[in-house]
Amino acid sequence: MHQYEERLLGFLAKKGAATLDEITDATELGRDTILWAAESLQKAGAIDVKRAGIVDVKASQEGERYMEEFPEESLVRKLATRKERVGDVSDHIALGWAKKNGWITIDSGGILGLTKEGGKAASGSFDYPARKVLISLTTTEPGRRQDLINKNKDVVAALVKRGLIEVKERNEIRSLSITKKGADMLAKAPKEQGIGLLAKDLIKSGEWSKLGFRPYDVSAPSDTVYPSRMHPVREFINVMRRKWLEMGFIEVEGPIIETAFWNFDALFSPQDHPTRDMQDTFFLSNPDKLTIEDITALHKVKEMHLTGWKETWNEELARSAILRTHTTSVSARQMRKLAKAMQQNYPIRMFSIGSVFRNENLDYKHLAELRQYDGIIVGNDLTLANLIYVLKTFYSKLGIDDVKVRPSYFPFVEPGLEFYYFDKEHNDSIELCGGGVIREEITKALGLSRTVLAWGGGVDRLMLNQKIFGVESLPTLFKNDVSWLRSRGNLKV
Repeated sequence: MHQYEERLLGFLAKKGAATLDEITDATELGRDTILWAAESLQKAGAIDVKRAGIVDVKASQEGERYMEEFPEESLVRKLATRKERVGDVSDHIALGWAKKNGWITIDSGGILGLTKEGGKAASGSFDYPARKVLISLTTTEPGRRQDLINKNKDVVAALVKRGLIEVKERNEIRSLSITKKGADMLAKAPKEQGIGLLAKDLIKSGEWSKLGFRPYDVSAPSDTVYPSRMHPVREFINVMRRKWLEMGFIEVEGPIIETAFWNFDALFSPQDHPTRDMQDTFFLSNPDKLTIEDITALHKVKEMHLTGWKETWNEELARSAILRTHTTSVSARQMRKLAKAMQQNYPIRMFSIGSVFRNENLDYKHLAELRQYDGIIVGNDLTLANLIYVLKTFYSKLGIDDVKVRPSYFPFVEPGLEFYYFDKEHNDSIELCGGGVIREEITKALGLSRTVLAWGGGVDRLMLNQKIFGVESLPTLFKNDVSWLRSRGNLKV
């Protein structure tokens, strides 16, 4: 038996039961030393340890700021004095929680309004339950926190999910007492020399240098370790990239800040098409116009619009600076590059993955910023059968075998198809991508005399599929819920 274990057992044999503070004062052993000896003796059945549950609550930096005012409170107070459009609200968290709380309405024009409950929340006398519980949890005595948590389970769960607080439960030692086996060990067991735990008091006194070390117990309990992990969206994008590369595709990229020319005009989207409206597209103000350097393509696309849509075409609109609404703009640029290349070995297979931006209402399958994948196959004698085969092969590599295909309309392909699957969890058809054969008007305007198969779809929506990841909604992926990010399952592809 180690000398520290003997001293602890000897004291408990005389005292019967004692707290850590009492043992520390009487034996002059350090707290770390006592804890090590107690753990070893408890494992041997020599002592009984009585514990009590304690809840520790720590507010994050963001949580400390929210004690003054939550962002959704700030939003409704602002709406009480003036009107705002959805697209003008930069804080999507505030917007999402105000909507979830039933404080706001959004009309067909994207104008925000207050509900009756929202009006109450905007008043100076309103005491927001989330803020009230946040303050109480961080100021209440540890022994009373569990009752507070039990009475406000939903609110506390939301605070944890938003990363405003971290709640940890721990068992605190209240008392130690010797058992009959411990008394027998004290009487019979030989002393065992050596250090089991290099405690702080041993280092301070220098006593560690006079003692040996006991064998290390690899079976002793340890704290949970959370190694760094890649964000699930980035991890999934890497998986998709690997699947495309396995199928012989090459990856290409394009600018996020794009001209309306490459985003819309080059893809035969008419200049008065609803998707160009501010309701769907984010137009930049600085700069509000960008240069179109390929003058030949500019003139050819203009001719395509005048001939095809038989209406005026405005170059200034084509030069508008926007956040790209799809990665098909990358495909358009690549088709133009292929047309200008001297020699190529066909077919050529390309894909791109990147962020796109749309002024969407937020729900479980829509976000204002999303990631999209796009692809083209350029060659001779290509048909829809080739497109269906390639995409079904790709989705099967992701574990989605029940892919359905139906006719659909997209401005830049003819004919067009939509690929989808039925999500039983949400009782809804989830679109995987749209695609088809690029219109001859487009390939001709871009100077490409080949058949082009093209498609584009949302990366994030794929993660809703239970066979791949199984998250319930897209916002779940971007709430930065540390506990979820630590405990999330692995991708199933």
